Amino acid sequence: HWGEFAISEFGIFKKWMNGATIFDPTMGCGHLLEALITFGLKEGYSINELPTLTLFGNELNTHYHKEALHRFREKYEIDMSCNFWNQDILDLKPCKFDILFGNPPWQNFANLPIGYKEKIKPLFSKYHLVGNARDLLLGFSRIDIAALIIQVSIKDFLSARSEAYFFMPLSLLLNDGANEQFRTYSIDQITYAPQKIYDFNKEEVFSKASTRYGLVHFKRDAKPTYPLDYMILDQKIWKKYLASPIQNNTSPLSIYEDSSQKPLAGFKSIELAKTSTPRQGINTCGANNVFFFTRYKKVSNSICLVNENIELPSKFVFPLLKSSNFKTKNLTPAAWVLIPHNPDGRPLSPEEMELFPALRNYLNTHRRKLMGRKGTLIGSWLKKGRWWALLGVGPYNYAAHKIVWEAYGRNNFDPILVEGFWQANQSLQAFMPFQTLSEAVMILEKLKNPAIQKYLLSLKMEGTMNWAQPGKIKKLIAFKQ
Repeated sequence: HWGEFAISEFGIFKKWMNGATIFDPTMGCGHLLEALITFGLKEGYSINELPTLTLFGNELNTHYHKEALHRFREKYEIDMSCNFWNQDILDLKPCKFDILFGNPPWQNFANLPIGYKEKIKPLFSKYHLVGNARDLLLGFSRIDIAALIIQVSIKDFLSARSEAYFFMPLSLLLNDGANEQFRTYSIDQITYAPQKIYDFNKEEVFSKASTRYGLVHFKRDAKPTYPLDYMILDQKIWKKYLASPIQNNTSPLSIYEDSSQKPLAGFKSIELAKTSTPRQGINTCGANNVFFFTRYKKVSNSICLVNENIELPSKFVFPLLKSSNFKTKNLTPAAWVLIPHNPDGRPLSPEEMELFPALRNYLNTHRRKLMGRKGTLIGSWLKKGRWWALLGVGPYNYAAHKIVWEAYGRNNFDPILVEGFWQANQSLQAFMPFQTLSEAVMILEKLKNPAIQKYLLSLKMEGTMNWAQPGKIKKLIAFKQ
């Protein structure tokens, strides 16, 4: 159904009937290519009148490839064995087509099989999606393989000044961070540009897909011009909006109703010292049950009990913000976090750990779990023997004051000011640290500018993990030299 929608909306069928060759670089079982046939049959053409041998597809999965051949042979009596290839598109010898029509795989680089990651890692650099291979070990590991497939397909398989239509994750257009390089829309000397976007919103086009997705029209050898037409499906009706990057050309697209409502019009960047850079909260790397507690009792100036019977040095235990603290503005702790680090952010050394036997003994009871944590950054601490380390800890955690906001799953931006001993909770929250109360109060007032929430809402990430992560807020800041 949605393949036929794309064919109709973009006039693909007419182009095909006029001689255009069409290629699906990751065709699965061939449904999108089949949609051209079903569309033509509904238009009154016979199967013999359709130029089926100008349809081409490629699929890595052998089972799906065989299924595609079988379908075309059984349903339409067409032998596509010379047109449907069973290879990895990243290995396929380049050849040019007039139209690309596809649905690339959607998966973060970090979640790909280890062997395949090693194979394709150099391609992310070759196609300018990351600066270097090391980037893929850090935040850029969240880049979607769809970005690489689209770049390769346009560069190696699309004719000059021709067009591509992809069902794709909209994170490539709407998210910060890892996908920003994709939005240069260039590979070597080749440029391409988005022309129009259909956002399926909550429509279940692909079952069990948890990410936001849409249909995007690209044109090769063109440069982006804004605003773009941005269509959103709302209760079965397509509503037209406009879309532009706001801060710079590689920023995420902001979505708005008309040019007079363009977000951040007249907004002046907030001046901020780099020491107050927005950051995510503490990251336990999957060990919340070791570091987080729901009960706390002070025993003496130096000792506390957590979860009723665990004795720890109180200097390492801090109140942890929960969503209830934001809802009620009540700063009574409901949770606490253990941070076995020095005030400079470094994890305690083994020698320092020996000075706190209760802390050492508690962590040793969880050593196996803490040693089993995965990830490049935490892995570097494990190799150094500091298996009790947390991520997201630095001098900023011990600043005198913090502005904190909920960064995940919300649709309102409502930062609060807390004393510095309060800690932000992983990616659920983000914060800015300050040494003086006066500066914190001044910046909080600026962050309450309604234009900021309007901007965040324009990014269409409300209710998701990308609602107000630090990268989005950084774009509103001019850092002082």
